[in-house]
Amino acid sequence: MDDFFAEVSERWPAGREDYCWHVLPGSAADRERLAYSFGELTERPGLIPVRPEWMHVAVQHLGPVSGITGTELARMTRLVQGRCGGIAPFTVTVGRAEAWEAGVVCPVRPGYLLRFLRQVTAEVAGGRPGSGPPAYCPHLTLAYAVARVGQGPVRAWLSDCEASEAELQVARLVLVAQQHDRREITWRVIDEVALSGSTP
Repeated sequence: MDDFFAEVSERWPAGREDYCWHVLPGSAADRERLAYSFGELTERPGLIPVRPEWMHVAVQHLGPVSGITGTELARMTRLVQGRCGGIAPFTVTVGRAEAWEAGVVCPVRPGYLLRFLRQVTAEVAGGRPGSGPPAYCPHLTLAYAVARVGQGPVRAWLSDCEASEAELQVARLVLVAQQHDRREITWRVIDEVALSGSTP
């Protein structure tokens, strides 16, 4: 695994606040249980565990706070509310942890509802559907690599891990202003869009 923050630092420097839409699946207690299940692994050298309060599924990275006016942000939030407010809360499965290129990650499925939320947030931001990365694979990161970490020992530990998949509810989209310090991602909540409809 390679240093996650070294990979993103050119397009998102340490200390700079960027707007992003997140999904925070489940409750705080759900995320604490998830962190506890993998604590022995994520505390290894070269890995920085994601604290439960910062666990998230990134939906759409909008860009620097300094480049988006309050008026533009309010307009985008209204449009997202209009498009997503009719969606009912839905359940996702947080899969078993895997060793990815830059951290220990749980894939989240089904992806199509999260892809819809991503498409909406891209469209209201003026982007075209599909203008972001070609493949969006929803996931929840348990630990970021902050140095070169061999995947072999991590995969061996995971092959013996008895932690099961978890079903968590998605009830809202959260707009945040986030930053990183080359060790963890933290944020301020700017706004929320509740998924309160009756039809998924």
